[in-house]
Amino acid sequence: MPSKKERLNMLARVWNTPTPFDIDFFDKGSEIVIVSTYRDIVAWWMNIFQIMYPNDTFREREDIIKIKVGPKVVLKLNKRTGTMKVCGKEHLLWMTEEFPSVLETGNDEMEELADASDTSVTRYLQLDKNVEEVQDLIDMIPEGGGIMMHDFIMKMWKSLIDDWLGCGATVYIVTPRIDEERLFQLFLLMIRNKGTAFHVTLVTPEKSQDGVKFIKVLNTARRMMKKTRTPRTQKRLVSDIKMHWAMSNLSMHHETFSTNFIAGFKDDEAEVLSTTAHFHKSHFHTNQKDNVSYNKVSTDELRRNYLFPLGLSPVNY
Repeated sequence: MPSKKERLNMLARVWNTPTPFDIDFFDKGSEIVIVSTYRDIVAWWMNIFQIMYPNDTFREREDIIKIKVGPKVVLKLNKRTGTMKVCGKEHLLWMTEEFPSVLETGNDEMEELADASDTSVTRYLQLDKNVEEVQDLIDMIPEGGGIMMHDFIMKMWKSLIDDWLGCGATVYIVTPRIDEERLFQLFLLMIRNKGTAFHVTLVTPEKSQDGVKFIKVLNTARRMMKKTRTPRTQKRLVSDIKMHWAMSNLSMHHETFSTNFIAGFKDDEAEVLSTTAHFHKSHFHTNQKDNVSYNKVSTDELRRNYLFPLGLSPVNY
């Protein structure tokens, strides 16, 4: 039998399959519970299963629809709550081998993606691209850079990273100080953009200048993810599977330096936001002002001028 960590690894890989709206898995050991905030999730599931299992009999009793998808696997779909349970002796095998095909079939049937801003993670991050386009924020930065307020810098930081992750870019967050809340937000941005094949690296010292070890910040962020609840339903915002996936997909590089920037590149184009603001509560929870500049450069320039000096690029271009 797989260990709990092995189950987490297996289910995290399945969860990474792109979906038109947010779904979440909860591993109960004997079964896996699948939930979603999408209001028409029941109709979506049923449409998929009728395509994939056209000859099977769907048994319905009160609020529960039972679907036998294998000799030792039964799905129990609650019409009222939208919750689906994957039960039976081979439930984990079915989840790892068959469920990605279920999600891909559902993607094929959707004519357009649901609005991602409908998710609890997006609301927690206070992001809404329909109201606040990234380009509008970039246009507010003076040409050549300037002094900006703490709330603008935080908004710019989140919006740019979200934009880069959303298009599958390679992203670097470089800061000599990061606190648990900023790290938590980075994990949520990754979760929000799963399935885009992004790569993200956090560059920070093993110990900050004020003596705080990064591992302590990481462990506190992990506890925050476990404790944070959605405002309306008071359910966990981040499941163990999402948390495991996010932590497994964040690369960490420790180096000693005193600069701050975030950068993203894809193909031959790169963007860099440089600032004197550390990604830390001391710069975002007070009435702080910092330098900010935004530049578009080539990927080679980014590697040569920003990444190579920090040991992030193996070649001196």
